[in-house]
Amino acid sequence: MLRLPQPNHRTHRLARGFAIAIAAALACACAPQPARENATMSTAPSSPWAAPTSTVRWNEYACELIARNPAGQFPALRTLAYTNLAINNAIVAARARGAKPEGAAAGAAATVLAFLYPKEDEAITARLARETSALSATGYRPDFAAGANIGRAAANEVIAMAKSDRSGAAWTETLPTGNDKWSSRAQPPTPPLGPQLGAARTFFLASASEFRAPPPPAINSPEFKATLAEVRTISDGRTYEQLRIAQYWEGLGGSFSAGAWNAVARDAISSHGLGEADAARVLAMAHMAGYDGNLACHDSKYVYWVPRPTQVDPEIRLAIGLPNHPSYPSNHACISGAVGRVLDAQFPDARGRYTAMGLQAGESRIYAGIHYRIDVVEGDRIAQKLAARTVEVGIPTDRPFVPHGR
Repeated sequence: MLRLPQPNHRTHRLARGFAIAIAAALACACAPQPARENATMSTAPSSPWAAPTSTVRWNEYACELIARNPAGQFPALRTLAYTNLAINNAIVAARARGAKPEGAAAGAAATVLAFLYPKEDEAITARLARETSALSATGYRPDFAAGANIGRAAANEVIAMAKSDRSGAAWTETLPTGNDKWSSRAQPPTPPLGPQLGAARTFFLASASEFRAPPPPAINSPEFKATLAEVRTISDGRTYEQLRIAQYWEGLGGSFSAGAWNAVARDAISSHGLGEADAARVLAMAHMAGYDGNLACHDSKYVYWVPRPTQVDPEIRLAIGLPNHPSYPSNHACISGAVGRVLDAQFPDARGRYTAMGLQAGESRIYAGIHYRIDVVEGDRIAQKLAARTVEVGIPTDRPFVPHGR
C-alpha cells in the first residue's frame, strides 16, 4: 500500500491561500450592499420580481428541457451557451430594425432549443405560439410575431455555428497506459468523457489550449504525494459540513450545475430589474464563459491524463460519484470559477458573492475525494484568466457576437 506523507509546506501554502481567498470573497459577499446607482446596470424598479423578461422565462424553460432530457453536464453547458447567444444576437437584430425584443428573444430561444431537443419540438412550438397569440386583440402581439421571425433568423445563424463547433467530433486517439495515467474506474471500464472537447471551437478564447495548465508534479514526487495526502486526510475525517458542500455542488440532478448557475444569474437579473438586452447579455457572457472553461479544462485533462486520487490510493472514500475523465485540472474550478467572476463583474454590488460561490465549488471537489488541491488551484487560475478575457472582450451591443475561437 502506498505510504502517504503529511502535506509539505508548499501544499499547506496552497491550501491556506485558497482558504483565505474563499474567506475574503465570502466576507465581501456578506458586506452591506452599495447603492445601485453606482453599478453598471440600470436602476432596479420597486418590484422587479413582478416583471420577468422573455429572456428570463425562456431560460427557465431551457432548464426544464435539460432536466427532462438529461444528456449530461457538458450538453447542459452547451445548451445554455448557444441559447443565450442566439437570444442576444436576436435582440441586437431586432433593435436595429425597430422590432420588439421580447418576440426576438422568444423566437431565438425556441428555434435553438428545438434544434438541440428535437423530441420536444411540438411542445416548444406550442409554447411560442401561445406567447405570440396571447394578446393579439390589443395590437401588441403582431409586433411580437415580427420580432419572433427576426429571432428565428438570428437563431439559424447560431445553429450553423453549433453544427460546426466540433464538440461532437469522434475521438480517435489511444488511451495511455501506466500507473501514472488515468484509467476508467467504471465497471465495466468505459471510454473517457469529453476527450474531444479541447479541440472544439471556443467563444472568448482563441482556442481551448490558450490557457493550458502547466505540467503537474510527477506522481512519485514529494509535491504530488503531499497533495494526495491532503485528500486522504479529508477523506478519513470528513466533516458534515464538508460532506454537505461536496454533495451540494455535485450537480447531477435537474439541469446540472449549468442550470444551477443559470438560476443564480436569473435571480440577480430579476433583483436588479434588468431589461431584455441586459438580461440576454449577462446570461450569454456567463454561459459562454462557462462553456469555454469546460473546453479549456478538458484540453489540459487530456494532455496530462492525471489519475484520480482513488486510483492512486484506493482507501480514499468518496462523498459523491467519480467522473469518468482525468483529474487535472478540476472542471468545477474552471467552469464555476469563471462564471462566478463574470457575474461579479456584471453585478459589482454583490461584492464578490459569486466568486466566493465559484471558489467553494472548486473546494467541494477536494472535500468529495475526487480531486487534488493542485487540480483546483490550476483550474481556478484558468478561470481567472478566462473571466478577465470575457469581461475585456465583452459582447457588442450594436452587432451580433461572433465566436473568437477558430
